[in-house]
Amino acid sequence: MAEVMSAEEILQRLQSRKRIFDYPRAGERGFWESLSADTREELIRSGEQELETPTAFLSAKDYMKFVRNGNRIDYERPFFRRRHALTGLVLAECAEYKGRFLDDIADALWQILSEPVWCLPAHQRLTEYALPGPEEWVVDLFAAETAKVLTDVLQLLRPELEKEYLPLVKRICYEVEHRVLAVCEKESFWWYEGTNNWSVWCCYSVNSAAIEVWQDDLPRLSAFLAGHIVPMKNFYDRYPADGGCNEGPSYWLVAVGMLMNGLNVLQRRLGGFDNWLAEEKLKKMVDFIPRMNLCGGWFMGFSDAESFFARVPRGLFLTYAAMVGSEEMANLALGIPDTSGKKALLGNRDCGNIYEVIANLTSDLSETKTVSHNAVDFWPDLQIWIARQYPENPEKGMVCTLKGGHNKQSHNHMDLGHFSLWHKNAPVIIDVGRGIYSKTCFSQYRYTLWNLSNKGHNAGCFNRALQGIGIEFTGTLVNGENSVECDLSRAFEAEAGIRKYLRQVAAQWENKKILISESAAFEGTKNIEVSFYTPVEPGVIKDNTLMLGDVELSCTGIELAEVVKVDWADSKISDVWGDLWEIRLRVKAENSASWTIGFSEK
Repeated sequence: MAEVMSAEEILQRLQSRKRIFDYPRAGERGFWESLSADTREELIRSGEQELETPTAFLSAKDYMKFVRNGNRIDYERPFFRRRHALTGLVLAECAEYKGRFLDDIADALWQILSEPVWCLPAHQRLTEYALPGPEEWVVDLFAAETAKVLTDVLQLLRPELEKEYLPLVKRICYEVEHRVLAVCEKESFWWYEGTNNWSVWCCYSVNSAAIEVWQDDLPRLSAFLAGHIVPMKNFYDRYPADGGCNEGPSYWLVAVGMLMNGLNVLQRRLGGFDNWLAEEKLKKMVDFIPRMNLCGGWFMGFSDAESFFARVPRGLFLTYAAMVGSEEMANLALGIPDTSGKKALLGNRDCGNIYEVIANLTSDLSETKTVSHNAVDFWPDLQIWIARQYPENPEKGMVCTLKGGHNKQSHNHMDLGHFSLWHKNAPVIIDVGRGIYSKTCFSQYRYTLWNLSNKGHNAGCFNRALQGIGIEFTGTLVNGENSVECDLSRAFEAEAGIRKYLRQVAAQWENKKILISESAAFEGTKNIEVSFYTPVEPGVIKDNTLMLGDVELSCTGIELAEVVKVDWADSKISDVWGDLWEIRLRVKAENSASWTIGFSEK
């Protein structure tokens, strides 16, 4: 991979190249007026809705809730609402360009600039008090992204804002520099190490903000960019050779997706990143997403990642495809069903989504492609396996997945050996997902949460012993032809007394069946439980079989004991899946046991 540029080389490039903006500016009327009437009307209508919506209120009481009781949502909801409102107003003004939204844009900017702190309470790591003191500036994901969204507004509307609101423009530059950029110059945050999505997400945000704020101070800008390309390289260098994202597909958007956004911004302003963009590993990192696409709009969800994107950022996907020359990603961008919901044009996320919106507006998404799939996808480093009954049209048949790896991945769940199943473009056996984030989620008590522990996943549970937490606790996959074996013998603490535990998944497509074969050896007598979670209302258990829609679940060597409707899932989980049921399988054995579980199309 190309070496990181020195500050001297960056300075030379900054001095020799004219700035290319990330967005068509509001004054570039040729672009904005070339948008379809429907698109412009939708942007304007979204802005008009914000004109009628009161500014979201941020309170000290809500900020303190995180330290006091672990609640983070009550502060985060209005925090993101403010930034989403600003985005809607700005894009409406760009579309209409009559000055009608400018006063409200100024008011939205004023409110954000007046916030005592931009770091979320969950990231502030307060101990003695529940509120931060003056100038306790922590640059977390959303302090960095607030800096970016404010400077994005300047990219789009700076000339217009300077005519009447020049002091406000100066205040944006001052606050972004004071609260974020200058802090990054002095501090060395943990995310500089490149360990997870924070590294590239924060660097993308602060580099973009610095390019806007310090456009007239190129020596300072060059030194800053040189320092903040390093965490991006650290992130890239730590990535496995197979390109697999251990944070899951929805987190990929803010991991590899943010790396690609950051590289795109730097390539525009500096150039010189062609060698990096030509790296085969980077292409594999991009291709992770089309390969993770199971069928239709569904992706393999694991760890804290979700199985269904609230909105597929098709414009960004097409941009990434062009950057690395990925036909698979281009086909996904042009072939995946548009799952747009309430957020429509305003993006997949509530903060800093202007980049995504413009990518959709500037990309030609009118062409239709067929999404290409492999019969089997396997990531040897990540240890994930996906099999499709009909790879040319997976929506017509079964798709199954199996997860191995180790139990110290980023956003880890105790999900080693977890199996999932889709049939005819619908989930049958699922990973329920992360639920609402709270203080507990990122504390020593994380695995007391049912959906994060192995109790919320479907590998065998022996006398209710939890899987071990650490890189030494593994589920090792061996990929075969239409089958995979997961060795879970090292997934548990020694005191659990499990000497051997193997789970094999065989896709018997000729019989329209998936067969799970399991065997275990252990010390003494064990009560073994397997729990499958499903959003399909189960039929009645009969002769150790159960219908899930038109899929039959059958068992040998283990009892299909009971079905319980889930009434303990939180609203985050329910919003994704609707009603859920837990299917409980049990067997009691001494020293060893083996059993099979089949899923057949009927």
